[in-house]
Amino acid sequence: MNNSVDVLLTYPTDGLRLFQSMIPTGLISIGTVLKNAGYSVKIIDFNHYSNDFRRELRRMSPKVVGIGGTTPSRMGSFLTSRIVKNIFPQVPVVYGGVHASFTASNTLQNIKTIDYIIKGEGEFSFLKLCDILTGNINEPISSVSGLVWRQGTTIVENRPQRIDDLSLLPVPDRTLTGNDYTLKMEFTGKRGDFIMTSRGCPAACNFCAASRMFPGGVRTRPIESVMDEIESLMSTKHIEGLKIFDSTFTANREHVEQFCKSIQEFAIHWECEIRADTVDRELLSLMRASGCYYINIGMETVNKEHLKKIAKGISSDQVLNVLDICKKLDIRSKVFFTFGHIDQTLLECKQDIDFIKSNKSKIDFFGVTVGLRVYPGTRLEREYTKNGRDINWSKSVKHFANILIGEPGDVPVVFQKQLGPLKLSYILMILLKNRFVCTEKFLIRMAIENILNIVKLITLNLRYTRHRIERLINPV
Repeated sequence: MNNSVDVLLTYPTDGLRLFQSMIPTGLISIGTVLKNAGYSVKIIDFNHYSNDFRRELRRMSPKVVGIGGTTPSRMGSFLTSRIVKNIFPQVPVVYGGVHASFTASNTLQNIKTIDYIIKGEGEFSFLKLCDILTGNINEPISSVSGLVWRQGTTIVENRPQRIDDLSLLPVPDRTLTGNDYTLKMEFTGKRGDFIMTSRGCPAACNFCAASRMFPGGVRTRPIESVMDEIESLMSTKHIEGLKIFDSTFTANREHVEQFCKSIQEFAIHWECEIRADTVDRELLSLMRASGCYYINIGMETVNKEHLKKIAKGISSDQVLNVLDICKKLDIRSKVFFTFGHIDQTLLECKQDIDFIKSNKSKIDFFGVTVGLRVYPGTRLEREYTKNGRDINWSKSVKHFANILIGEPGDVPVVFQKQLGPLKLSYILMILLKNRFVCTEKFLIRMAIENILNIVKLITLNLRYTRHRIERLINPV
């Protein structure tokens, strides 16, 4: 039986599997384009994987390996590249995604087991690179948009491709992962799934790279394509809910109106992320009538000066107005706050907490981050490093102080003289005491999931140990 594949795509875990319910939408889109072009494709998501990867890698013997990932999971991406090169030194390894796009030069300088990086939207660039690497077309790699590669001791970077017409992208083939992702919708607990209907974001917040990753404004998928995907999800996975994964679903009003009118026939409930300056009562009423039961909205802080510094582009009054409308329409809400903005004081943090307390009846759930996280490609990264502080994205930046503020991942946190680890941990304690961070039910659920993850890890280690013993007894 021939189990080989042309292209293997992998998605790493951050070690804690904090986002294991999320599907690797980018890799699935890339894999679908490759499959439609005639390539055999396999996607391995290490958040849902307990097999012997080395053994399976040898069995698949891929011609090209693509690796995705995020900033928290980048060390897992690098580990995957080392494993691949250890077994198949000549197989090209390609790295992509948001993190890879903004750390390309640093990564290639330090991670020698990665051969190429594709910046930006990778569907057609990766397809062309595969065509070149497998000999399907006779063109130089320098013709690939968004490609970053080594040329001797020099790192060469091509301008990334922007896919203006999203109708060129096929409906994502979820079968490529072989996983049955289980998403439980907030509040209802019903079976749901993720879907993306657009790319880009109208905002330019200093802590986010979405508008740089997908520049030139918001582009939307054809409604027909979106509905085809929803119909497929309902028939194959029997979902009852949708989490729309767009950066700002309500950025294009006409798109939202078309979506609402088209989705009514499915009688499915859904949630999305919005901005306070992109909705009004009329649009929210239409959304509610079509099944929207829950919205996510970012406020970050109520301080006007800090809102201006982070380029949020909205006011607390705008957010409160939207929350009032949502309450009347029976749309539940989750509001995001961040504590630890540049130059923010402890007093200003307490003022944000007082605001939360006084408006608790209007908000169903709080998304709270204590300690400002630094991500590559953001204006915050440039501000953070301009005063002599350096981030080597090819290395782990885990710090004991991160644990004090509930950051278990591998992401830099801004600690300041007036808001250091101890003061931020004090803020976290206040939030926990008032249950603004998580509920008892949430803590119990996380404890159960962590126990299950420990069991999975022990099982994986036992399998690996058994495999090593077998190799010693019966060497290949």
